[in-house]
Amino acid sequence: GFVKLAVRTGADLVPVLAFGENEIYEQLDAAAHPHVLRAQLAVKRLLGFTVPLFHARGVFNYDVGLMPYRRPLNVVVGRPVEVVQSRSPADAYVDEVHAKYVAELERVWDEWKDTFARGRRAELEIVE
Repeated sequence: GFVKLAVRTGADLVPVLAFGENEIYEQLDAAAHPHVLRAQLAVKRLLGFTVPLFHARGVFNYDVGLMPYRRPLNVVVGRPVEVVQSRSPADAYVDEVHAKYVAELERVWDEWKDTFARGRRAELEIVE
């Protein structure tokens, strides 16, 4: 993934979090719309993935459209994770760099969550 590519090119990794990203679009609740849910599951069976249905505002109206809502978006930049370049990096080194990246991302979240995500419904979740 991105860590192995960074090691191969020698590019340091800079963790970045954007607070408010989830609020600039509204997503249709498929559980409340059974026909939509059925259609999404059929597409998933057929193609192996599904696309969420979302909406926001329009160009000349604020009710419906695909332009994002005008809501605050705060971007926080963490400390760079230094990388030693290697054309064929060992898996252990890639895992080490990835762990440092995740640790810095979690540090940034912990430092800024109460400032920019006061009304949050969930905490940061790293999915592996």
